[in-house]
Amino acid sequence: MKAIKRISLVLIVILILFSVFITNGIIENGIVTSEINAFKNRAELFQVVGNTTYYTVKAKEGEDTSRHIKNNVNDRKIGAKGDIFVTSRNPLSESKVIGWISKLTWIGHTAIVYDDEGKETIEITGNLDPEENVVKVYTNTWINSTDTTPQIALLRIKNTTDDQRQKIIDYAESKIGYGYNYTFLFNRANSFYCSDLVSRAAAYGGINVNYDYLAATGSDMIVSPETYIVYYRETRYEKGKAKFFVYYLVE
Repeated sequence: MKAIKRISLVLIVILILFSVFITNGIIENGIVTSEINAFKNRAELFQVVGNTTYYTVKAKEGEDTSRHIKNNVNDRKIGAKGDIFVTSRNPLSESKVIGWISKLTWIGHTAIVYDDEGKETIEITGNLDPEENVVKVYTNTWINSTDTTPQIALLRIKNTTDDQRQKIIDYAESKIGYGYNYTFLFNRANSFYCSDLVSRAAAYGGINVNYDYLAATGSDMIVSPETYIVYYRETRYEKGKAKFFVYYLVE
């Protein structure tokens, strides 16, 4: 009887935490939408190439364009060391049961840009073969012409020093080979999920990008007062064909 009560109590606590997480995520998603729209509203039409429309966004005070963001419309190696990729799409999006959670909360995949030219990222995924679900360095293929991910943003952490950015990379590097944390809350010493790795790497550099201090998500990082958007791409469908709309920060 006592065991049943304990199990019931644990389930109730889990349900409450889940409800808090979802409610908080929905609220944050509204703020995320506002921030993205504010970034887009600053844009000026730059060029149309094929099925992609490019806009430039003039940097405001405090927004750093001295480090690589995007050299030209053909440059797909986006970002610089310590920047954070965030997308609203992840494997949960395809689930008929819980896909709505991903769509409402921007809990999609995240990654850290590994170098100053944006050639590589360091990240962990949970939807590959089990042996591949580990922290790894990847060629930066976040932006390509065949990926129709609905929304991709690149964030830059405010006012970081070279030392801070290197600490972020050093932390992530030290976790190469560590496995994916499917429980999200437990076994945090030996495993990570994607945004958890990014959040803890940033914290090692002295910056908190986990806005609500709950389970780290992409929306936390967009909403965080420590970051700002430097690049954003969205996919829209017109007559059944995918079209891309790209916005990026310029001096």
